[in-house]
Amino acid sequence: MATRAAIVAAAAERFAEVGYHGATLSEILARSGVTKGAMYFHFPHKEAVAEAVIAATDAAWIDLLVEVRERGRDPLLTLVALTERIMDAMRLDPVVRGGVRLLNDAAVTVEHGAAHYRFAEEAVAIRLRAAAEAGVLLPTVDVALLARQVATLMAGHHLICERSGTLDELPAQVAAMWAALLPLIATDDWLARHRSRA
Repeated sequence: MATRAAIVAAAAERFAEVGYHGATLSEILARSGVTKGAMYFHFPHKEAVAEAVIAATDAAWIDLLVEVRERGRDPLLTLVALTERIMDAMRLDPVVRGGVRLLNDAAVTVEHGAAHYRFAEEAVAIRLRAAAEAGVLLPTVDVALLARQVATLMAGHHLICERSGTLDELPAQVAAMWAALLPLIATDDWLARHRSRA
């Protein structure tokens, strides 16, 4: 397990730097510090390594959902906290950085990317539906439409920051996104409580 994890971590770092086609198995092997035999025991080809990085990224998203849910916040504040943690992972977690780069890479199958964004959109929609049921969203909010917009905005902010070398600006971009969105979607009572907590 430790050998496999070392290979996945090394591969994720390299994929994050240069994408799928830019990374070679020899570079991943050198970075991981494992033997060639150990590499091929776990991964017969580069595609299998990429699949493992994507799977590790998917597992990280599940862990984040559990972590944020366990904090016991109201649903809308939980969603805000979740987006903040996701952007932290995209900035700071090497495996997530590599996995997200792969999911946006033309070399990776469309099904992987589509599943990733459907998962993100549904995770947002679940929290928005809970917020609507809790009476903290305005009744005019179209939850499905808003969920897609939030997922798209987050993906866009990440892509722009990644491509421009400004990943450290992601937290500020997400904060600005919510500063613009919350007054349009939340009830006055929720906004007043939120501002008093800030």
